[in-house]
Amino acid sequence: MPAAIIKNFDARKYALVDLHLHLDGSLSMADAIHMAAIEGVSLPADRSEIEKLLVCPENCKSLNDYLKCFVLPESIMQSRETLVYSAKSLVKRLDEQGLIYAEIRFAPQQHLKKGLTLDEVTVATMEGIEAGMAESKNGIKVQLILSCMRGEGNDALNMETVDVARKYLGKGICAIDLAGAEALFPTSKYRELFAYVKAQGIPFTIHAGEADGVESMKLAIEYGTSRIGHGIRSYNDKATKELLKQHNICLGFCPTSNLQTKAVAGVTTMSQYPLQAFLNDGVDVCINTDSMSVSNTTVARELQQLYDAGIMTESQARWMVLTAIRHAFLPDAEKASLLSKAEQRLQND
Repeated sequence: MPAAIIKNFDARKYALVDLHLHLDGSLSMADAIHMAAIEGVSLPADRSEIEKLLVCPENCKSLNDYLKCFVLPESIMQSRETLVYSAKSLVKRLDEQGLIYAEIRFAPQQHLKKGLTLDEVTVATMEGIEAGMAESKNGIKVQLILSCMRGEGNDALNMETVDVARKYLGKGICAIDLAGAEALFPTSKYRELFAYVKAQGIPFTIHAGEADGVESMKLAIEYGTSRIGHGIRSYNDKATKELLKQHNICLGFCPTSNLQTKAVAGVTTMSQYPLQAFLNDGVDVCINTDSMSVSNTTVARELQQLYDAGIMTESQARWMVLTAIRHAFLPDAEKASLLSKAEQRLQND
């Protein structure tokens, strides 16, 4: 049943956390112009043409199309200066939006073209996040997830990413991720990688059930993932939902992104988004942006769209933001503190 609509729903009140947020997919127009000048990358003179390079087109047909919007950002994030700048800028914008916690993810191996090492790329990005938090007006906390990449010939870089994550775990890095073209490079190819991640004691999340089916999710669960990015394709699969509940796994939904990438066949409008299929079955889920620029969105916009489409109640918005905190890659004491802060915000606003 559609959610009952209450007048004056303020999505910003519940837009407190983003657990699925790609750095290179979240550059502002101003960021792109500034960073391109630093990197010596030519941009079109017309800002609308730059926008086409950063924002997913309306006629996006698949995840592979969506990923084309990462080409420009990666080309202008190849130096220490631009990495620091991009991370600091994103933290500042999240803080201005009123978020209290975020986990930003990116793949260091995509930023080695000008000679930086994977370690140097990671440290620069961590420094940007620290600088952004130091200037925060609202006390936002942000951590970094390092993404391994689906692809050919990058096994060594994926392993090195894990080693760097272990080196800085708890010092700005909170987890490992697996991102990229899921259908072209299935999760089954990464069994050994995640056996290694698990052996190092590093928490991890995996993009699954976005461009591939529930078997991808089942493998992620088998590997020991703590969360799954997207997982939307399991909306009508009771067995997979039961596995998610048994293993206390949270699905990080990104509704606009899911519509753009055609993640669920036949779902083309927000009113068709199968959020209730998970909430009604007791699966832990939270709402995120995926890529703020590529999807032209914010957490508040995602929540507002779900509400306006009649598929989310105000109480469900509240439940999902608290669920996000409970599944954050944080020590229990920090989760408790963050939950208290969120509850205070929810009561006072």
